[in-house]
Amino acid sequence: MNSHKTYYIEDKEITQTANKIKRIIRGSMNGITVESMTQKGIHYKENFGVALPRLREIASQYEPNMQLATQLWFLEIRETMIIGSLLVSHKEMHATTAVAWCEKIPTYELSEITAMTLFCQMPDAIHFIEAALKNVNPLVITTATSTATRITQKLSDVLIQNIVLKFNTFEHLTLADANILSIFLTRVASDEKKRIALIEGLIAIFANSTNTYKQFIFEYVTKELEYLKQI
Repeated sequence: MNSHKTYYIEDKEITQTANKIKRIIRGSMNGITVESMTQKGIHYKENFGVALPRLREIASQYEPNMQLATQLWFLEIRETMIIGSLLVSHKEMHATTAVAWCEKIPTYELSEITAMTLFCQMPDAIHFIEAALKNVNPLVITTATSTATRITQKLSDVLIQNIVLKFNTFEHLTLADANILSIFLTRVASDEKKRIALIEGLIAIFANSTNTYKQFIFEYVTKELEYLKQI
């Protein structure tokens, strides 16, 4: 049972707007994209395969509204979740709420999109990342890491270290997880070269790992750091 249920007072006008958005989404459905995503193992409770530019276009027709965004998000349809993320009033999205939203994310695709469209734009983004690292859901952690990738210069060395240590605790590290952490660490080093030594020290924990994906992190990031030192 989900212990993070979100309750809100239903507003008839908001519900009508959400239903209208659902109808627009259905009218924009791309069955070929849905089939392709399914074949790639990208599964949602419901998915209409609508491209992100079209979803941005739909969202642009509405003003940011936290109540509407919340209702759309908790429908748990791929497209309503993305549009919901675009309609959030960023000042009203706080760290604890953001983590509760993240617990509904079912795929790496949605994790990456919402890190870009919502979580990195929160005034409380750092606190969100810190709170997410206490969570046990890998997709919550990867969403926080993708968020951190977009605001590297706001991160403390301690927070960067905590992200790496959290990935090291993953019982089932995937290639997607390894890619997300690798991209994060290389972005940190690229945006601030004085942190290259920090990153080299952090990835040392993966150097002798028997886990293929931890080895991938060490080798990929090491190679990128060597390149950054030469430019």
